[in-house]
Amino acid sequence: MHFNRSLFIILILFCNSSIYALSNDRNKPILIEANQAAIDNIKGVAIYEGNVVVTQGSIKINADKITLNYTPEQAIEKIIATGNLASFTQHLDNDEDIKAKAKYMEYNAIKDTLHLTNQAELRKQKNGKDIYTSNAPRILYDTKKGFTKADGGDKKTGRITISIEPQQIKK
Repeated sequence: MHFNRSLFIILILFCNSSIYALSNDRNKPILIEANQAAIDNIKGVAIYEGNVVVTQGSIKINADKITLNYTPEQAIEKIIATGNLASFTQHLDNDEDIKAKAKYMEYNAIKDTLHLTNQAELRKQKNGKDIYTSNAPRILYDTKKGFTKADGGDKKTGRITISIEPQQIKK
């Protein structure tokens, strides 16, 4: 189904550049589990609700609700995951893992950006240990460039916290 292939491409890009994504994720089927689904092909919207789990290879998204916006050609434009903390994980070829969570996640397929809002957290892990963590009211992650921007939203909402663990340099 063309819709599922488009979703696959977006999921690969959702939180990491495809250069670093687990290379065999691309060949895995997409599985969406939910308590209910509503697909409106005229409006180009698919809504999955109730303990939604989307998996493809090492990619896993959990949310209370996932909304997919797509074109008449079935290409995904935007994925919105919401919940009392929606989460995203992906294993990378370099044996690192990307993990994100927030009450609201929006992936823009056109700009290749992931916006995390409301209790946002983005982590990179190696061997189960954090090597980078960012906590903020808002986090923007550019999936192509690997660029992260975190901010406190408006001046009253608070500060950001970033933790970078020292890494051993191989000689």
